[in-house]
Amino acid sequence: MECYITYSIKGFLAFNNENKLIAEELFPENEIINRLAEIEEKQIVDEEAKIIEKVSKDYDEIIIESNKRLSDYNNDKIKIQTPNQGGEYLRNNYSEFGLNHEEITEIYQRLAIYKIKKESASEDKHLIQAINSIDEIDETISKLIERIREWYALYFPEMDVIRSNETYIKLISQNKTKENIIEAKPEAFPTNVLDLEDDINPQDLEIMNKYAQSIYELQKTRKEIEEYIDNKMEAIAPNLRLLVGSSLGAKLISHAGGIKRLAIYPSSTVQIMGAEKALFRHLKSGDRPPKYGLIYQHPQVRGANWWNRGKIARMLAGKISLAVRRDVFTKTFDENAFNDFVLKVEEIEKNNPFPTKTTKKRKEEKSKSKNKKRKNKKRKKRR
Repeated sequence: MECYITYSIKGFLAFNNENKLIAEELFPENEIINRLAEIEEKQIVDEEAKIIEKVSKDYDEIIIESNKRLSDYNNDKIKIQTPNQGGEYLRNNYSEFGLNHEEITEIYQRLAIYKIKKESASEDKHLIQAINSIDEIDETISKLIERIREWYALYFPEMDVIRSNETYIKLISQNKTKENIIEAKPEAFPTNVLDLEDDINPQDLEIMNKYAQSIYELQKTRKEIEEYIDNKMEAIAPNLRLLVGSSLGAKLISHAGGIKRLAIYPSSTVQIMGAEKALFRHLKSGDRPPKYGLIYQHPQVRGANWWNRGKIARMLAGKISLAVRRDVFTKTFDENAFNDFVLKVEEIEKNNPFPTKTTKKRKEEKSKSKNKKRKNKKRKKRR
């Protein structure tokens, strides 16, 4: 004998071959949204476990509508079939079981709102916003500094000897006049700088100083966000942080759309994340596929010999996948992950001190294709 199990917004229902209700386990009224959310997250809720236990006594085969795997149930009598006979009967006869479409729509609207709130409250969403903010702040600071350098040069052109943008802004924001700046950093300027005439309107000097102060505050905010990202990464992804650092780890999480999504990606996807344009170009025109994406920013990949970068990137991607899965699923910390990675990098570099004939040939082909593209562009411009 076989029976069919399905569920609705009220709870789990079991039907026999003749579509007669043989058992039911209803959700508590104040827990309906939580139960539906747990089911969508592929969890076996209490009501489902209880109804399976009930019908197992009298039926040899239990056909259940489910989004879970057969191995999750650990019951030889269970078969998964979506939709099944009982589920179809329920959906065609809602009124018979005290259900109506308006009520169902309302419940699922509440479920959608619940999921949005839960998603927005998750720690990695704040991390994603923070790392994206860093990129935008960097872009903004770069433009603002370019402007203040050009503007301040009208008053104190000798300031161009200060190459560090951070030092440049700090000196202007904390020192109102040329004399104050030279006193703060005398070693940077020649002795005859003060002999130059100082014929600037005080109002012009004041506004430049305030402009520099706003940039300086933005630089401080950037540092605070960096510290925030580091603390956040230590809390939610300590293994990933140890392996690739806070900034790159946060970028990987952001690119994947969340730490859980990153955890279920295969390492081959992690390896080329951030190189989607090159991948699509490969698929479209047959160019060589990319060997790495965001993970090229890792010093061990970027600093390796060019013929070993692909091997190191592939190995790093595998270790990133393992690290994120530890952070998400097992919550264990491997303090040796980074050292093991560095040792394997050294081993790859030691075993491959020179490029092979194949890698040399590939590099030559790549340079030839680049030269061809440049020539074609020049020809088009001439035309």
